[in-house]
Amino acid sequence: MKLSVFQESRTGGRSYNQDRLLLAHTSEAVLLVVADGMGGHLCGEVAAQITIDVLGELFYQQAVAVLSHPNRFLVSAISSAHQLILDYATDHRLPEVPSTTVVAAIIQNHTLYWCHVGDSRLYLLSATEGVRLRSRDHSHVQRLIEQGQLTEEGAKTHPERNKIYNCLGSSFDPDIDIGKQQPLATGDSILLCTDGFWSQLSEAELAKIFTTREVSQALPGLMTVAERRAGAGGDNLTSLGVTLLDEAANLQGREQVLDTILMVSKPLGRVILDPNLETMHQEILASHSNTKNN
Repeated sequence: MKLSVFQESRTGGRSYNQDRLLLAHTSEAVLLVVADGMGGHLCGEVAAQITIDVLGELFYQQAVAVLSHPNRFLVSAISSAHQLILDYATDHRLPEVPSTTVVAAIIQNHTLYWCHVGDSRLYLLSATEGVRLRSRDHSHVQRLIEQGQLTEEGAKTHPERNKIYNCLGSSFDPDIDIGKQQPLATGDSILLCTDGFWSQLSEAELAKIFTTREVSQALPGLMTVAERRAGAGGDNLTSLGVTLLDEAANLQGREQVLDTILMVSKPLGRVILDPNLETMHQEILASHSNTKNN
């Protein structure tokens, strides 16, 4: 599988970054994950880091070239991340359980499998159809929009626009929204992003940009536009995207591309802003593995 790739996370107007992202692959499958540790919640970045660690670890354990049941994998892995967040809070006697959103996708056999919890989004874009698909936010303003009480434009300034009702780390099991699998063709782009990114850009803008550009050409500029529009009080912003390239494409000399068959299978693009988190979460995963084996 040959892909154009872009992945970046910025702090925006905040003092630190609670967003996390992951791109991992085998020779025939790609995993994309974006998690947004919930601002205002204790250790939101810890919940986000646990989430990408767990999904990445389980992907490499279970993906033998491809996953036999991609949707089942995503639901099980996200549920495991939720439980590990709860366990972490208990083990460390935290006064509040860390929380995070998550959106995750598997690309294999020319098909997109995806699911999400919260308001981090997935977009599927094509040069001919624009925005083919957009995930549905698990937010209070989205409910108001669906009830006809609020417009998309009004949602941008609504005082409860940042409130969501579904996340990992909550006191109840997350409602994991399983998206309908989508066939993929050369030129299709899959974009995962946090609300700090998508809240500043319209679908029309995304559709126009992606008409003639791959993710590596489109997203750097869009990140800058989103950050500038948000201003000094802007949220963390993260985007992770891939564009499917022709299998006959010559990638020699090109930057920000991935050939999953030729490249060594290893996690790419993990955003770890606190170096202590790496050791901490390796210990969490080791503890989880030991528990399963006992």
